[in-house]
Amino acid sequence: MQHFRMAYVILCHKNPEQINLLLDVLTDEHVEFFLHVDRKSGIEPQITHRGDIHFVKQPVEVQWGHYSQIECILKSFALIREHGSYDYIHIISGQDLPLVPNKQIVDYFMEHRGQEFVKHLQLPNDAEMWGCLYRVSVYYPRFLVTRAKAVSEIRNRYINMVMSVPLLKRSLRNLPADLYKGSNWMSITGECMEYILEFIGANPGYVKLFKHSFCGDEIFFHTIILNSRFKANVVNEIKRYTDWDTGPEFPRTLRAEDISRIRQQGAECFWGRKFDLDVDRAIVEEILQRQLA
Repeated sequence: MQHFRMAYVILCHKNPEQINLLLDVLTDEHVEFFLHVDRKSGIEPQITHRGDIHFVKQPVEVQWGHYSQIECILKSFALIREHGSYDYIHIISGQDLPLVPNKQIVDYFMEHRGQEFVKHLQLPNDAEMWGCLYRVSVYYPRFLVTRAKAVSEIRNRYINMVMSVPLLKRSLRNLPADLYKGSNWMSITGECMEYILEFIGANPGYVKLFKHSFCGDEIFFHTIILNSRFKANVVNEIKRYTDWDTGPEFPRTLRAEDISRIRQQGAECFWGRKFDLDVDRAIVEEILQRQLA
């Protein structure tokens, strides 16, 4: 057991106090941390620095929906590779918190060593516009990739125009025939992470296409993994609790009144997201006290 190693990729952009609390509660002899701190945030100096915490040296400015959401993960993977081999890589955000003790997490992944925990579905997905293939079939100028409501209306008209005219759609020859989509918060083996890095090095056309995709981070990694030998070991589960239904934010920023729901619906989950000290400090403190007790 002493040789079992896990790496946490933590993607963060705000609230260094909360990030430090997260690092403290996850600290364990089997764990090291690899942080990508959004370049525009300026918070890295306020985050704990010690031997088991490593920072991406040239972080990117992460923008919602842009390739930067893929790039920050790839940079974190490259940093992990520099520090040796790990049995598991867990991708979480700086607004996540563990819902169970570290020993339970370590024991579970030791028992299930070799399995890849990747939540996914195959495309086209009939429940989404254009089967969700518009994410990669349309070339997106940077100004169209934003959450601004006024721009989203223009973007939707642009998508429908391009998708309606076959000659306007991008060539997908650099993508596998089978595409997959899902949550980029996943837990994969170190071998799978190495394969992803090898794949992108050998397939620059694949990477290039995603540089002008829309929310491509939810397709990029899943498609690589599920078109590889690792597919046979994929479990369609990520052991994370997220509330996409209640609002007012999507996903919901969890509050003290959500505790009972987390216990019921997240009974099998190891991590929850998202939490915010500035929104509800009480729930953060309660969950931390439970893990540290």
